[in-house]
Amino acid sequence: MTEKINWAEMVKTYPDEWVALANYEQSGAVEISGTVIAHNPDKKIFHKTIRELMPVYRDIAVRFTGPLIKNPEIPLLWQITHTD
Repeated sequence: MTEKINWAEMVKTYPDEWVALANYEQSGAVEISGTVIAHNPDKKIFHKTIRELMPVYRDIAVRFTGPLIKNPEIPLLWQITHTD
């Protein structure tokens, strides 16, 4: 994909996936638009791909399109540190 898309389009196109963006523009804490250069629902595979892309792209933004808090009963910090 070579065209820029916004956050709403990313969430719709890549639900519950890790997304890497190049040529991105950020407005506020959440709103972002950019060119998707990689995406994957598997965090480990996604980060392997990002390591391979880093020499090619100078600046990469990484976002997750799914909910950050999967279980509101468990503290967010614990969930983040205990995910695969």
